[in-house]
Amino acid sequence: MLPYTLYGSSRVTIKGEILMFGSLNLFEKFMPHGVCYQWRADILWLNVISDTVIAFAYFFIPSALIYFLRKKGEVPFTGVIYMFCVFIFACGLTHVLSIFTVWTGQYALQGTVKALTALASAATAIMLYPVMPKLLALRSPKELEETNVSLQEQIEQRKTSEAQSIKLQGDLARLGRITTVGQMATGLAHELNQPLLAISACADTAVLRAKKTSSDAVLFDCLDDIQAETQRAGAIIRALRQFISNKSSAWSAVDLNDLVEQAVRLMSGEARNADVQIVVNNGKVQVVTADNVQIAQVLVNLIRNAIEAISEVTDGQGSTQNVITITTGCDGEMVVVEVRDTGPGIAPGIDPFAAFETNKVDGLGVGLSISRDIIEAHGGKLAFKRLSGEGVGFIFSLPKRLPENLANAPVQ
Repeated sequence: MLPYTLYGSSRVTIKGEILMFGSLNLFEKFMPHGVCYQWRADILWLNVISDTVIAFAYFFIPSALIYFLRKKGEVPFTGVIYMFCVFIFACGLTHVLSIFTVWTGQYALQGTVKALTALASAATAIMLYPVMPKLLALRSPKELEETNVSLQEQIEQRKTSEAQSIKLQGDLARLGRITTVGQMATGLAHELNQPLLAISACADTAVLRAKKTSSDAVLFDCLDDIQAETQRAGAIIRALRQFISNKSSAWSAVDLNDLVEQAVRLMSGEARNADVQIVVNNGKVQVVTADNVQIAQVLVNLIRNAIEAISEVTDGQGSTQNVITITTGCDGEMVVVEVRDTGPGIAPGIDPFAAFETNKVDGLGVGLSISRDIIEAHGGKLAFKRLSGEGVGFIFSLPKRLPENLANAPVQ
C-alpha cells in the first residue's frame, strides 16, 4: 500500500485497482497549480498570459454577438445564437479559473465552472441539431449573388417585354385608326361610285334629249356642270382608293405563339374587368413571314370582340363559363390560329365580314372586314364557325412560306 498525502487532510490510498477516498471535501485547500510549473516564471506566465488572452476573446465574442442581435433586429435562429453566447462566456470563465488556480488551488470551484460549461455546451449542441437542416438551407453569398443577377436579368427582360408591348399597343392603335378610316373610305368610295356613275349617265341622257327639244343655254350649262362635277367626284374617289391601296407594310419573320402572348397581355386588362378568362393553348408552329403589327391587330380585334360578346351575355357578372380559348397549330402548309368564345354567337342571316354589318348596338361593322382583308392580303383565310353550344370560333390561317407574288405586295 502506497499512501500519497495531498495538500490538506484529503488522502488517496491506491491498492491494486481500488481507489479509496477519505475525508472527501470538494472545497478543501489543495496545492496551487503553480507547483506543477515548479514555480518557473517562464512556464507560469506563458500559461497565465495565454489563458488571459483566451478569456478576453471568449468574453468579447458573446458581447459582440449580443450587440449585433440588438442592433440588427430580426435575425433567424436567435435562441441558438444566445445559447452560443452563454457557452462561449462559460468557456471564458474556465480560463479565468485556470489562472486563479495557479496560486490558490481552488480546483473544486474550477470543476464547478467546467460542469456549468459542460451543461451550456450540451444544451447548445441539443438546440443546434434540429436547426441544422434550416442552416444548411440558407443560401451562400455566392448563391445570393447569382440569384440577384438572375432577378436583374428577369427584370430587364420584363422591362423589354413591357416596352415591346407598349410599342405594339401604340402601333396597333395608330394602325387601327388608319385602317378603319381607310376601310370606311374604301367602302364609301365603292358605294358612292355607283350613284355617281348613274348621275353621270343621266346627265349625258339629259344633254342628248335637251339638244333635241330645247335651245335653253342655261339648261345646257347646268347639265355640263353636272357632268363635270360628277367626273371630278369620280376622279377624287379613284385617287382616294389608289392612295389607300398603296399603303406599305413591314414584312418580317413572326412567331405567332409570341404574338398571341403579346396580344393576350394587351387585352388582359379588358378581360379582367369583364371577368373573362383567356386560355392559350400554344401548339408547335413555324415562323411565318408577315406584318406583325397587322396580324397583332387581327388577334386583338378577335379577342376584343370575344370579350364584348361574353359581356353582353353576362352583363358583367362573373361565371366559370366566361372563357376565351386561343389555340395555335399547323394544318399542312398553313399555320392556324383559332379564337373561340362562350358568348351568344352570331345571329342567323348576319355575315360578320360584311362591311357596316354588325350585331353590336354601337358597332361600325368594319373590324372583322378589316381583319379578313389583312389575312387575305397575307395569303391566308379568315373564317368563322358556329359552335354546337353557345359561342363562336374565328379561325385564320397563314402560309408557312409567303407566296412570291405577295412578298413585296402592300397589305390592303
